[in-house]
Amino acid sequence: MPPGEKRIRTLVIIDDSADFVRDLCAFLDVLSNVDVIAKGRSGRDAIALVHEWVPDLVLMDVRMSEVTGLEAASQLSRELPGVVVILMSAFEDEGIEKASQESGAFAFVMKERLTQELPRLLELAASQKGWNRPAKNCA
Repeated sequence: MPPGEKRIRTLVIIDDSADFVRDLCAFLDVLSNVDVIAKGRSGRDAIALVHEWVPDLVLMDVRMSEVTGLEAASQLSRELPGVVVILMSAFEDEGIEKASQESGAFAFVMKERLTQELPRLLELAASQKGWNRPAKNCA
């Protein structure tokens, strides 16, 4: 990999709004360092898809039917702690932000700010997870 080039990170999107997922995918197509590998509509989908694909990142809505994003994030942080979960919501609520932190999620972001905040959050996750370090092929 050429110096300075960032590795592509795999990403799963979970949101019960098909329109939002479509718009988010269009935005993510512009970013060269992520690749959407799966999409789901509920926390139950999140748990199944993340176990199946083991992505680097999960972008997940907080409020969904069946299993909420908070519940799914909590379960995923226990079962697959290497997966970065970023929770998002269209509703501003101090309680949701606190619950997101308690769930083990890496970050919480308002949907209206997602396109501004996501590149920074990806860089922060990459720095903390060591994604941009050169791979060691032979030790």
